[in-house]
Amino acid sequence: MRTRDYGCCAVWCDTCQPSTNPGEPMDTSLVLDSPFLTGHHQPNRMEVDAPDLVIRGRLPEDLAGVFYRNGAEPLYPPTDEDYHWFDGDGMVYGFFIENGRVSMRNRWVRTDKFLLEQGQGRRLFGVLGNPMTTDPSTEGTRYNTANTNVIIHGGKLLALMEGAPPVALEPRTLDTLGEETYGGLITTTFSAHPKVDHATGELINIGNAVHGLGGDPVIRYDVLDFDGVPVVTELIPVPHMTMLHTFFVTENWVVFPVMPLELSLQRAMRGGPMTAWVPGRPSKLGLMPRRGTAADVRWIEVEPRHMLHEANVWEDAQGRIVADVAAAEGTALFPDVDGNRASHAETQQSLRRWTIDPKAPTDTLNEEILNDRDIQFPRPDDRLMARRSRHAFANSNLNSRDGRVDGMDSALRVDTVTGAEDLYHFGAGTAAGELIFAPRVGSAGELDGYALTLVHRAGAAESELVVFDAADIAGGPIARAVIPFRVPSGFHCSYYSVDSPLYQQAFVSRRADA
Repeated sequence: MRTRDYGCCAVWCDTCQPSTNPGEPMDTSLVLDSPFLTGHHQPNRMEVDAPDLVIRGRLPEDLAGVFYRNGAEPLYPPTDEDYHWFDGDGMVYGFFIENGRVSMRNRWVRTDKFLLEQGQGRRLFGVLGNPMTTDPSTEGTRYNTANTNVIIHGGKLLALMEGAPPVALEPRTLDTLGEETYGGLITTTFSAHPKVDHATGELINIGNAVHGLGGDPVIRYDVLDFDGVPVVTELIPVPHMTMLHTFFVTENWVVFPVMPLELSLQRAMRGGPMTAWVPGRPSKLGLMPRRGTAADVRWIEVEPRHMLHEANVWEDAQGRIVADVAAAEGTALFPDVDGNRASHAETQQSLRRWTIDPKAPTDTLNEEILNDRDIQFPRPDDRLMARRSRHAFANSNLNSRDGRVDGMDSALRVDTVTGAEDLYHFGAGTAAGELIFAPRVGSAGELDGYALTLVHRAGAAESELVVFDAADIAGGPIARAVIPFRVPSGFHCSYYSVDSPLYQQAFVSRRADA
């Protein structure tokens, strides 16, 4: 294993810290108390090449491809008192699986923000880019952490956050290639959750707050073809500035969910929270044909809900939009407009089915709970994105007080037709990441494959890439690739089998072109 460290040690200490005055120690007693900088979240601050991980059990011969994970790992400790999990610099992990072996490497995404701070040896931006706590020397440099998601499309590996354009990485080395603006078309914002329709090869995207937090609330809707060439771009006004973290896509529709979360630069400048829950505000869903325009959008008003992630969305035989989502009546991630913060127990998310009839004359959303466990990050078989799917994979929480802080300790699959659940509990204190379906090579069936997740057990010196039989999560892992250090908790993952057209385009066609 080879490591590359960018300081005198791999963790922050009290005697050798970057500061606002280079050469002087920084008081980090406040920020280091953050739950998102300790425990499972404690930064490693290193890059690693591990060419052959130890395998416990036996990796299936027909599991071959690449598993990526992105997450927030600050290069330097933040100087704001109120640190947020979403703030750190993007750190992408790549696990390359072939011939029963796994190699791994991780690299920071070298955004302009990262390079500017690395050059000065200290943190310069306020948490979440807060202009009130950002150093003036950052003027002209975009706050882009590229820390939320990582996908392949158009032959490129893209590190994503919704506040900036994607950053292209070399798919195998993870070297940063630079911001991808699609020929200068996308220069402001891009979704952390664009949808790749595997049936057409298209990527459907939104950019939130394209006029900035001080401008009018407008999103940009994009469709890119299989090669990453833009074919549709449309500007769409939305009811208010919000954290539009995800959106829905079916074969014929897109839905823009505007939740009661509000982004307000004016409130932040008055000393209040920039992102806040507005009590009593309804949720609004904007329905638009997939090839529609802003003039075609119909907004329906429904009960207040917090929803940042969906498993899958499709149209049923009656033409209704069916969305399986992780939702709750509020959120503990952000305070309300008065600074009050709800508890995790009060805002626990469950797997719910929302059914929307675009032809209904009144604003209605039918909601049913498919599984009432505390879940995060529900996912389908990605090959069925925008088409009907039956199974939802998620990480779940059996014993933790707050799964975001203490770790989601279980892997879960829900059969959304029968309601049956297939669950494996790793043990109290474990942090299990997003659970991803990984098809066998040559697979066509929805459960014909495996499920992968990154796991760190409480106090353990190592982490594991865990492999399940997708149809038998409760049977426990069939193999584990051992990572000889703790991988901090992160966000979203993706998996590409070697026979996927997206993998072929990124790894085979790209190599041939070179």
